[in-house]
Amino acid sequence: MSRWAWLALAACAAMIACSRAPSKSAASPAAMAPSADAHDPHAEIDALDRRIADQLARAHVTPPAVASCSGASCATAMSQPFATPAVSDAACHTAASDKCTDACTLSTAICSDQQKICDLAAQLADDDWAANKCASARASCKAAHDNCCSCVL
Repeated sequence: MSRWAWLALAACAAMIACSRAPSKSAASPAAMAPSADAHDPHAEIDALDRRIADQLARAHVTPPAVASCSGASCATAMSQPFATPAVSDAACHTAASDKCTDACTLSTAICSDQQKICDLAAQLADDDWAANKCASARASCKAAHDNCCSCVL
């Protein structure tokens, strides 16, 4: 075989190997999850907020409107108690269907992300943006939980 043939063969092999490498854009949602070691809490909050928006869309829940806060009103809002709703709540009457199971699974994931956002926001004292993301996540958690508990089909 000539030197050019070997080079052409090597180039083809390299192209085939590169085409088999997993692309970053095809990463699974779990792989796109924010890292617990993230050094930028704003970036982590933003990623969690985007994931909640995606989960709300998949659950067919309209993102709830939330009034924004600033200054002292944010500190007050952050100090308000909030218990993440439990699907096992006695008042939660979910039908036994795949649709309702999916709605409740998404609700659990949204509420878990809400907790992470609010924990990060609490670490960023006097950060109105983070406090507003927490308030929005709390409203999303409640809306997703209500969607799960009222699922009848």
